[in-house]
Amino acid sequence: MRFAFATFGSLGDLHPVLALACEAKGRGHDAVVAAATHHRKSVEAAGLEFCPLRPEIDMAPELLEYFFDLRRGPARLLREAIFANVRETYADLCAVGEGADVLAVGECLYGAPMAAEKLGIPWANLILAPTSFLSATDPAVLPQAQFLQRLRWAWFHRLANAIGRWQTGWWARPHYRLRRSLGFPAGANPVFDAKHSPHLTLAMFPEFFAGRQPDWPASAQVCGFPFYGQPRALPENLARFLENGAPPVVFTLGSIVAHFEPEFYHVAARAALELGRRAVLLTGNNANLPQNLPDSILVLDYAPLAQILPRAAAVVHAGGIGTCAESLRAGVPSVVIPFSFDQPDNAERLRRLGVAEVANRFRISSLAVPLRRILENPEASTRARALAGRIEPQAAVSRGVDLLERLIGRQKPDTN
Repeated sequence: MRFAFATFGSLGDLHPVLALACEAKGRGHDAVVAAATHHRKSVEAAGLEFCPLRPEIDMAPELLEYFFDLRRGPARLLREAIFANVRETYADLCAVGEGADVLAVGECLYGAPMAAEKLGIPWANLILAPTSFLSATDPAVLPQAQFLQRLRWAWFHRLANAIGRWQTGWWARPHYRLRRSLGFPAGANPVFDAKHSPHLTLAMFPEFFAGRQPDWPASAQVCGFPFYGQPRALPENLARFLENGAPPVVFTLGSIVAHFEPEFYHVAARAALELGRRAVLLTGNNANLPQNLPDSILVLDYAPLAQILPRAAAVVHAGGIGTCAESLRAGVPSVVIPFSFDQPDNAERLRRLGVAEVANRFRISSLAVPLRRILENPEASTRARALAGRIEPQAAVSRGVDLLERLIGRQKPDTN
């Protein structure tokens, strides 16, 4: 069997797809992954076939900051990148799905139903963060209206979702035009409804992070966090640093936010020094870094979180779902500074689990206060270790690929 995967976004979006694709390949299937061209090396390093996928987002810091604006970023991304390039995305999905037995896609790839229909294959969608279900019975913390989450009435959020459907329907006009040009009816709203496959929706997080809701699609199946085992050794200086001192605090903003946030790493260094803590700053390509730091603070552009967090005292991060999953797997508490998209909701879920403090990105002049609170809270550390015991990485990817295999089996004609 041949599995076609497609993903749009950061490493946090790519790595779960690589985990599933590697599992499929390990079972003897062919697997191909479509992603932005800057992910080509990561895909090919995993031993997988690569296909390019549009739209390509320029990684210039000012453009990333534009799309990650707390309130306007999601709308900008949908209008100016996703729907403005829907024809190109559809063409690339058709290309990666050619000759495949199933097409499995991540967020924002709204051309998947059309591509699968044209190719005559089943398709599935991957939900990495609970926000994407837009549930009225378990309302998410939306970056553009975080106060709404405090209003827990399902009827209110159904009304809010109805307004969202109307608004995103206007943004999706290029999508509807493409459907008509291909001979399809306009169909349901792609942001709220049509993005979920009627065949299979894989919820790639555990039940304790977000339990199944009555307004999820009937095709939804909860799998758990998928983790990609990166074939990369620890840098020698990091290995020495971890071996020769107390567990450090790890500061990271992931593979996107780190490029444009100007003050975070200066504030991080000050907090570590004020608390007398060793620290590791994972900075990405951020050009505005503190200088003349003591030996107690190590600065690296990147290190695999799976290798460093189990040896950390805590992690300070932006709340991307990949970093949240890694912190839970490692059993370490967090301080979360959410920026946009799913991050505010992920942060709130960690806070409700009792393993995180949440800080406001517009008031991060000092991280010492929330960091001290989480480090001096033994209950947070105990709770984090208990939750780590409930995460089963291999079971999650195995279940995901099992379900995809069954989907292919259901679609193949019986030859007996």
